[in-house]
Amino acid sequence: MTRRLVFAVDLDRDVNIPIEGRPEAGSADRGSGAGPRFSSSERGLELILELLDDLGIKATFFVEGRTSEMFDCSGIRGHCIGFHGYDHEDLTSLADPGKAMSKGFQAVSDNISRPVCFRAPYMKSDERVLSELVSLGIRHDSSVYADPEVQPYERNGITEHPVAKGRDGNGRTIAAYLWPMHEGKRSFGDYSSLITGQDDQDIVLSTHSWHIVERRDSGIMEEEEIMVNLDNVKAVIEMFMDEGFVPSVLTGRSHGYQIQGFQGRGHRAPLPDAGG
Repeated sequence: MTRRLVFAVDLDRDVNIPIEGRPEAGSADRGSGAGPRFSSSERGLELILELLDDLGIKATFFVEGRTSEMFDCSGIRGHCIGFHGYDHEDLTSLADPGKAMSKGFQAVSDNISRPVCFRAPYMKSDERVLSELVSLGIRHDSSVYADPEVQPYERNGITEHPVAKGRDGNGRTIAAYLWPMHEGKRSFGDYSSLITGQDDQDIVLSTHSWHIVERRDSGIMEEEEIMVNLDNVKAVIEMFMDEGFVPSVLTGRSHGYQIQGFQGRGHRAPLPDAGG
């Protein structure tokens, strides 16, 4: 069996924060209010695409509908395209989550390509959200955390691809979201604790495009910090590849699905347009 590494990127508004009394998210106030910003997300995407080209791998992008309308995201065509709500809403708090989901799905379809997978904003989902995914023809979701040994599983007609969450060598909680590393709270080597002895382990490794250039705690990084941050992301990906993980995309395998992606660094295998 093949060990798979799925590098997933949430492509959404900068430093998303909930706004009381409103379903749509804002952005952390850097002096001009808490309205949504997208400049860090756009810059981060440019850098991530350069990194992916350098590594010769494909990624999975969960794109917020509004973000797809605010700047040119066409560079991710050919990667695996998912959607991520429309205005980064907490879908579980809405009387009708289907409306926001349909709007986000359509925006991403119109501006990039038809999504084939989904991640809920804030990783908050429920049975209504899953039901709407089925109605939209989506069969792959990554809105749950699970022990690193838990592999893709079926739930209400959807294949769940968990983001690994376990304990590091010191017994502290660690998840396969890279934000603590971006905030200077972890080193890239800490994520090795998520590797198990399974010979068919999948790891969904996640980040936000904006987090490459802006910290939630302290704002936009200096250029030198951005480059160090990007190097750390590369180091995490290469660490898993060196352990035998094959870079792939979210929809590549589910109890017999054919693996899609690249068979190691620099050796391309055919990858159909995920939006087709």
